[in-house]
Amino acid sequence: MLNFSPEVIPNYVSNVDEIIHHIQQFGKFTRRYPGDATQHKAKINGPVSRFSTWYSKDMSQDTIETIWKTIPNDKKHCTQMVINRYEPGDYLVKHCDAQGGYWKFKLIFLTDGNPHFCWYNEQDQPQMVQESKGALFNMDIGLYHEVTELRSNEPNKYSLCLIYE
Repeated sequence: MLNFSPEVIPNYVSNVDEIIHHIQQFGKFTRRYPGDATQHKAKINGPVSRFSTWYSKDMSQDTIETIWKTIPNDKKHCTQMVINRYEPGDYLVKHCDAQGGYWKFKLIFLTDGNPHFCWYNEQDQPQMVQESKGALFNMDIGLYHEVTELRSNEPNKYSLCLIYE
């Protein structure tokens, strides 16, 4: 049964500034946009997301160790990590991660700012989340969610996703 009671766990990661430094210095982001091989969409003929991803396969061991430095011991079954970057005009279409073939997903906000992350309750009503630097958004794998479009005057947003396959 789907759990419609997600929670924000503050200060899940305490070395966010150090992670952001690695992002700014070494980040090799893949732009995910309509028509690209790495495009993200929830339905075959549905809308396509617009954002960038830095995949763990493209990260140095030093960056990976920096990311894991303050995360509670939780990497035993983590098979992949990605850092998503949202620039003005970027968004992530409504979807659920159970469609991705993994059994667990953790979302960690790396930046503060206007709320753009949104999940959907049992009545399919959007619930905005106030993003907080270093906070974990602990949600059921089957919960529908999205990132709304960043406006032109907003700074970039970053999030860390831990994927358990």
